Amino acid sequence: LSQLKGLVEPVSWNYLPTFYDYYKTLSAWKIYPKFFDNIWAASAFKGGVDRFSMTTNATHHVLNNRQWLHFMQSPTFDEKYFSAIILTGWSRFDHFMPLCDILPTAYPSLLYSLHILNTDQFLANDPFYDCETLLKSIGKYHHLCKTLPGMSIFSNISSLSMVVSKIQNLLKLLYDTSPEYNRNRSFVRRYELDSQLTELKDFEKELLSTKEQLNHTLSDLYSQDVIDEWLDLYVTPIQNQMYKAYIDFSPVFNTTSWGRRPLI
Repeated sequence: LSQLKGLVEPVSWNYLPTFYDYYKTLSAWKIYPKFFDNIWAASAFKGGVDRFSMTTNATHHVLNNRQWLHFMQSPTFDEKYFSAIILTGWSRFDHFMPLCDILPTAYPSLLYSLHILNTDQFLANDPFYDCETLLKSIGKYHHLCKTLPGMSIFSNISSLSMVVSKIQNLLKLLYDTSPEYNRNRSFVRRYELDSQLTELKDFEKELLSTKEQLNHTLSDLYSQDVIDEWLDLYVTPIQNQMYKAYIDFSPVFNTTSWGRRPLI
């Protein structure tokens, strides 16, 4: 290690909201100062949680930043042990992994993380703190909120996340109330099926409309290959699930009479 002194500066990465005891008591914490003048910590405001993530988990990242802040202030370290925290943000786990947490979805997490690092005040679960208030709290001009690139992307992805959740819940209800055993025997309650499939078609229209908007707004920041990959990861699968549902339920859709049990 002595040969590296002056050539490298170690960075300790940890993206967990609570650090394990073994991490807090690593022997490295005592070894590093003997060989390195500058030691850095690294937290995250996006990425590093789920390999597939349409929206950023702000609470997780804010807790991670708070944990780092408290850890650095613990008796384990003197005041100048760490040079600073590097607030990182990731869009892939590695080069082979899919896109996750693209930047516009992470603005709330970024602002809440900056806020807690500056004030040690946890606000991630409080919906009443908007962008302007948070920027003011860290000494920045509130009008910067209007200049954040891709705010329309954040809005569109938030809408997409909600409609995808509604579709997933409806599909689960469809298959729970009309399992394969019943479908194979055309023994499905028609009025319930009609209502659910009509609702599914309405959600499909909402999904396609949001997808079209996203295809346009994503182009403000991203190249077409990134847009195609993101849509294929987060929109195409739910579309395929809907199309499969239409196919699965089409044989029983026109059933008008039902036999008595036992079903044969």
